[in-house]
Amino acid sequence: MKLDFIKKIEKLTLRKKLEDESPTKESQPNNPSKTPNWFFNKWSLMKKTFAATALKKKLLVDAKNKELKALPDMGAFSIKKNKKPKHIKLRNEKIIKTFLKKAGFEYVDEREFSKSIKKVSVGITAVLTLVLIYLVIVGIVGIGQFIYFLMVLLTLGLGAVFGLTWLAVYVFLDVRIFQRTLAVENVFPDFLQLASANMSAGMTIDKALWYAVRPQFGVLAKEIEVVAKSTIAGEDLAAALTDFGNKYDSLLIQRSMSLLIEGMQAGGKLAELLSKIAINIQEARLLKKEMGANVTTYVIFISFATVVAAPFLFALSTELLSVVQNIMGGIDAGSSSVGGSFNMDFSGDSMSIGDFKLFSMFMIGVTSFFSAAIVSTIKNGNVKEGAKMIPVFIIISILLYFLATSMLGGLMSGFI
Repeated sequence: MKLDFIKKIEKLTLRKKLEDESPTKESQPNNPSKTPNWFFNKWSLMKKTFAATALKKKLLVDAKNKELKALPDMGAFSIKKNKKPKHIKLRNEKIIKTFLKKAGFEYVDEREFSKSIKKVSVGITAVLTLVLIYLVIVGIVGIGQFIYFLMVLLTLGLGAVFGLTWLAVYVFLDVRIFQRTLAVENVFPDFLQLASANMSAGMTIDKALWYAVRPQFGVLAKEIEVVAKSTIAGEDLAAALTDFGNKYDSLLIQRSMSLLIEGMQAGGKLAELLSKIAINIQEARLLKKEMGANVTTYVIFISFATVVAAPFLFALSTELLSVVQNIMGGIDAGSSSVGGSFNMDFSGDSMSIGDFKLFSMFMIGVTSFFSAAIVSTIKNGNVKEGAKMIPVFIIISILLYFLATSMLGGLMSGFI
């Protein structure tokens, strides 16, 4: 239908051209009085020709696109490739980029980072496969078991390794983000006091923030340097400070930047405002320390119950089980019947000492983990700030369990 329309346009254009070029008195260029009319007729013809040509090209392109869309799907030989939706991929890349930026790796490409994680996962799976092949060569694992474990490793194992690798990377980035946030919060009041002093000396807000930076501020010095570079490049100072506040998951920094931006927009006394913000932060920190000191009794009780009492009780249970099994093993009765239907086993084989020790260590580790988390929450207000105490609690508890087991074993050796 479009092609017929194009042909009609061409016929009308040609007919108009012939009519305009026909030898009439008005079209004779020899007549000086009619020369302007002849010129305008030619100009109108050129405009109509160009418009018809452009319309013809547009209609041809539309017809070609319509024909391509109407082609049937030919599977692998289809002209249009079937691509996966990109919104999920872009969302994941944005999340990775945000984490890298908050962790201080803003110059790392998120795509290359994801590829590196995949390569590490494949490398770990390859190492596990080589270990499995070595066990077959040594003779520890048979051929049937090798094929079974290899299939599991290359299917579920690869996915598990990939997930655990991403989990380890997430934990590392999260801990690094928290450490950077804590480092900024510790020196933030001092930075605001210096900036307030600079503004009282007559500096503008951007110069006051820049000259308040000290090398000992560490992470905060680098962040203020980024803010200064952004403002020099032409970005608004309020936008740069907002980006700095949103970069860290800290209400203290975000609220301070929000107050500073509102003061800038309102035209208030920024030097006094910065000084009051710094004083409020220091007072809140002192109040937090006082609250932590008031709950020291609970911290001592939980720590003693976890690190000392629990290992000693599990060690006592281990030695009592050993004593009972040795005594009952010497009885020649084997087992006795109570009431004709309820059997009690005195052979000492119902639970081994090794299994009970594994159970005790597992329970001590779990108890120590949650106790350290509770102590950190009571004392600091969050688990991350006291995460370094978790391995300390676990190691000390297990060592005391083994020490108490050997001491009680020597004391109860006379009862066997």
